Amino acid sequence: MAEFLFQGSIPSSKSVFNRALIVQSYFPVLDLHGFAGCDDVRFMREGLKGIKERSRIDCGEGGTTFRFMALRASRVRGVHVLKGSSRLMSRPQQGLIDLLKELGVQAQIKKNEMHIVSEGWKKFKNHVVKVDTSESSQYASALILNSWLLDFDLEFQLVGSKVSESYFLLTLEMLKGMGLRIKQSATGFLVPMGQRLEKLSYEVEADMSSMFTMASAGVLAGTSIIENFPEHTEQPDKVFVEIFKKMGAMVERDGKTLTVKKPAKLKAVDWNLFQCPDLFPALAVVCSFAEGTSKLFGAPHLVAKESNRIAKVADLFNLLGIQHEVLEDGMIIHGNPKQALKKNIVFNPDEDHRMVMAAVLMKLMGQGIQIEHPEAINKSFPEFWGMIGIKP
Repeated sequence: MAEFLFQGSIPSSKSVFNRALIVQSYFPVLDLHGFAGCDDVRFMREGLKGIKERSRIDCGEGGTTFRFMALRASRVRGVHVLKGSSRLMSRPQQGLIDLLKELGVQAQIKKNEMHIVSEGWKKFKNHVVKVDTSESSQYASALILNSWLLDFDLEFQLVGSKVSESYFLLTLEMLKGMGLRIKQSATGFLVPMGQRLEKLSYEVEADMSSMFTMASAGVLAGTSIIENFPEHTEQPDKVFVEIFKKMGAMVERDGKTLTVKKPAKLKAVDWNLFQCPDLFPALAVVCSFAEGTSKLFGAPHLVAKESNRIAKVADLFNLLGIQHEVLEDGMIIHGNPKQALKKNIVFNPDEDHRMVMAAVLMKLMGQGIQIEHPEAINKSFPEFWGMIGIKP
């Protein structure tokens, strides 16, 4: 097997890009620098153009797109219908409906659509908006992303287990950098009325989740040289650098260049993925080639992602004969650097982009896998095939 080599730049973060597009919808003067050709960003961009008194907006498969768009549309007086795939609508959304109700907005889900009736956000006397983050931090992010230009002070508090809170902190730091003034209050947070943008341009940094997948290819099979690692980032998936160091990979940072090389011996690792669950599928594959037993844990919310990612990784490992034990919040993986190569394996990623990436890493390592519906990758990383050098 030829040694793998990648050198280049990673597309902009879809998470950051979608947040920036929401801000730009309030301040069209904002100039965004960066590129993201994935479906989630495309649906966000098109959907924002369609908001009017009577809107009908397609959010595709994107949970972020859907949740951010619901709060954005609710700022506009009228009737809005947000359409999503049946998979998207079956994911937890009750926290979103509850949040809209806290803001005086009516919302309900009918089949594959959310119907929103809004007079704009309302301020109730002495009311502190409660944001339940036990399903997702995206509700809290959606709230502050849409808190510009309000005619009242918005006071809110986070309740629940704060799932993926790191993404809320990313949103918070990003908006503060753009000029949003947000204060700690006695109960949580306070956004004073009339907030305005202080920046005319914004650079959308590289996507850490996509970068992690390309770095994983280097750790497993050769070398990855990534030329646009951000000097500073709040993206929680940046922790992959520390994980790979702990696993014994050769990791070097020189300015914006990150170089990751396959080690002589890949060590097992125990890691809590509560704040970075998107790492799980590809990291599980990396751990399967390590010497020893790894434990990835702390992320029960993996079952409610685009697929049940714990179950789908288990399916992949069962097909390939990789020893593992399923946990309710992750997996124990018994690594084997000399995995037996299988032929004519057919894997169904359940239309989950991150499961496609995990299966392709196995393919890179010589496993004979045919991946059903590989186009699911377009949700986040359509450039992946060209970068990894493997055909779907």
